[in-house]
Amino acid sequence: MGSSNRGLLIDLDGTLADSITPLKQVYHEFLGHFHVSGSEAEFQRLNGPPLPEIIAYLRATHHLAPSEVELLKLYRRLLQNLHNRVPPAEGALHVLQVAREQGWRMAVVTSSNHATAEAWLHQNRLSGWIEVIIGGDDVSRGKPDPEPYRLGLERLGAEASQSLAVEDSSMGALAATEAGLLTLLINSSNVPQSHWMNGTRHIRAFSEVTRWLS
Repeated sequence: MGSSNRGLLIDLDGTLADSITPLKQVYHEFLGHFHVSGSEAEFQRLNGPPLPEIIAYLRATHHLAPSEVELLKLYRRLLQNLHNRVPPAEGALHVLQVAREQGWRMAVVTSSNHATAEAWLHQNRLSGWIEVIIGGDDVSRGKPDPEPYRLGLERLGAEASQSLAVEDSSMGALAATEAGLLTLLINSSNVPQSHWMNGTRHIRAFSEVTRWLS
């Protein structure tokens, strides 16, 4: 197959965008409205699914009184302007440049909504490198369901067997591997190799993606 069949499908938050710390602050601030304490384990569990699923989980788990609609409005208000202060991951532009030079077609596959992802890419002057955006509002089933990655492959015209995903969460990695993609999972090098999810390879930083593009 030619290089045009190769797709590089990249998660946004915590992967292409260095957003995990501010996202964690929003999570704790949201729960703080209800005098509830969050945890690192719960935050990591919720790193990946679309926001409506996160809200449903938090409401049920912490017995939050407001409706899901009201809670969603609150969380979105706290998230407002979040991406305006989130920089790209270190080495992000270099990775995209190398991928383009080597014939990879690129997509962002995120649980954030399409418009938010598009605005962040534009603000950080990365939109010219990305051909396709799949947001949480573009699919009926979000991560860990493989639908977002399958749609990304379809819109890129790429073959899963020739393509690569980059993720920072186990939920996202599950979605990508279920779509047939070899998946680079960031910040998981401390996990014993015997515990690695099938179809994943572990890297320490987004900048290491270049090693997998040749």
